[in-house]
Amino acid sequence: MKTTFNYDHYFLYQELSDHLMELEKKYPDIMHVEVIGTTPKDRHVYAVTISNGDSDKKPAYYIDGNTHAGEVTGSMAAMHTIDYLVTNYKEDKKVTALIDRFTFYVIPRISPDGAEAYLTSETKLRSVDRPYLTKTQENGLYDDDIDHDGVLRMMRIKTPYGAWKVHPDNPNVMLKRQPDEYDGTFYNVYPEGQVKGYDGDHFKNANPLWGLDFNRNYPFGWFSEVRQPGAGPYPLSNMENKAVVDFVLAHKNIGGVATHHTFGGMILCPPGTRPEKTSSKLDQKILKEIGKMGTEEMGYPVVAIFDSFTEDQASYSSGAFDDWCYQQNGIPAYTTELWNMVSRAGIKQTWPSLPKTDKEMAEEYQKLIDWCQENAPEAFKPWQTCSHPQFGEVEVGGLDMKFSLQNPPVAFLTQEVEKTTRFCLRMAATLPQLTFDHISATKVGEDIYKIEAHIANKGYLPTYLTDETKKMKIVSPVIVELIQGDTKAMSPAEIDLGNLEGFSGVATDYFFDHSINTFDYEPIMKKATFFVKGKSGDTLQLKASCHKGGTIETTVVLND
Repeated sequence: MKTTFNYDHYFLYQELSDHLMELEKKYPDIMHVEVIGTTPKDRHVYAVTISNGDSDKKPAYYIDGNTHAGEVTGSMAAMHTIDYLVTNYKEDKKVTALIDRFTFYVIPRISPDGAEAYLTSETKLRSVDRPYLTKTQENGLYDDDIDHDGVLRMMRIKTPYGAWKVHPDNPNVMLKRQPDEYDGTFYNVYPEGQVKGYDGDHFKNANPLWGLDFNRNYPFGWFSEVRQPGAGPYPLSNMENKAVVDFVLAHKNIGGVATHHTFGGMILCPPGTRPEKTSSKLDQKILKEIGKMGTEEMGYPVVAIFDSFTEDQASYSSGAFDDWCYQQNGIPAYTTELWNMVSRAGIKQTWPSLPKTDKEMAEEYQKLIDWCQENAPEAFKPWQTCSHPQFGEVEVGGLDMKFSLQNPPVAFLTQEVEKTTRFCLRMAATLPQLTFDHISATKVGEDIYKIEAHIANKGYLPTYLTDETKKMKIVSPVIVELIQGDTKAMSPAEIDLGNLEGFSGVATDYFFDHSINTFDYEPIMKKATFFVKGKSGDTLQLKASCHKGGTIETTVVLND
């Protein structure tokens, strides 16, 4: 896929900023960059608009990345989509048609502070490097690079009280100690780190100092820290979350959303706080059919968040962006969990996930090691002895989780972002889109004309997007306006047509004998009728508009 920049490494903040400014300068007619927020560390949260013409008058598709600091593949995928769109405008017919017909809004890096900390140090963190709950690190084991190799791995400490032993055939793999095993060499295994407040006998794992989770801070289904670690003191307490919500609410033409995360290789489908059967059949059809296009492009399954992905359905996680989009605003929204090293290593996955034995887990870990040694040897380190300031001799080893499991090794980054862009462009093409199918002006009396305008939706999605908007009573109807011009209106100059179905709502299918039939469905086209007083040769304008379907205008000439 042709792009201006290379996607063979992860962009730091300055490079990301420079690339956005360069693209905007090179393609000023179709790309605009704005700052929607500035972080406490003086980094900008950028929002990009890509459109040919009035961006707010066209149906819009929204993309974001880096809700979580370590999920930098998401921001790279968002940047790739921006780059691919503007670089190929006027050169690729499909790209040109998309930009001419629709608007793209992209927030490539929601957490620039968190991503920068993640990319420039060995640290791991959820969303942002701001202390939360406590101003200083609490007592207990916290992450630290003991062997100074720039990567946080695992640390094993030899102890007769340990719960682990070395695999007899593979020294890199650990096995659970059996209940009847008394003699032998045993270990406890921890994240690589140090202990604050160590008394020489016992310690606990410390809560992370940087524990905020932006995807628990959105204003739908928000719960406090007691239930949801990292949720923040109240919804939208993080400036980054508020900037995103304010942006979406200010752009009422947004009709589809992809929020890029890692990892696991799946396309998560809402709702996330209740079973999918609580959504209408039409909504589930729409969500699954669009998601299947993602499967075709990315090879990732469509997974129902609540039914198949949520393990604890009593105390489920919420306050997420996709649920806010769909359950509060009726917008089809997908969380794309990019990158799946597990499946690449030959490990079978099922959703819902099934419990696995300790033996199976050990075998899978060996497969991960094997894959890394063949494809990304820099991502794996055998156990090596080093000196720990508190425990003396320990061993450190294992995977570089940041750039093996959580994000692809750089050799695999380009292919990951390319297939994500392909899905996003296909999803954007499903948006509703108003069109004047045909218009007639008939003389019915002395200087009196009847204007009949047939307005249709030629998109897959209906103009109301989902039945969820009806439930929330936030449907934006199609309004047709007569702008008089040379004529004089003799009837109301504005008509409310209500909704227009998309072809997703056409009830049709193959049947047992392979015949095809189409059943009753709601109108895709409706007629607006006006009466005006004028003369042959006079002109008037008609405008049809809907938040999600865009705004269209045309000129009508009266003639006998």
